[in-house]
Amino acid sequence: MKTRTLMNKLRDKQFKVVRVSKTEFELDTGDVFPFPFDMEEELTVEEFQHILDNSKELVLQMLSGIDD
Repeated sequence: MKTRTLMNKLRDKQFKVVRVSKTEFELDTGDVFPFPFDMEEELTVEEFQHILDNSKELVLQMLSGIDD
């Protein structure tokens, strides 16, 4: 898949966090993702949503540096 196509799909995708614990988080799609590390403290949904949104932007920035 071309980098530009991948970037467009990621940019259009919205990830809405509905639940977060010390071990996993859940999106509004029902998908549950475990954390690959131990979290020292539990974050609020809003705090984790902010982290996830920033991570998405970081990935998009990194992909923009890749030539097709």
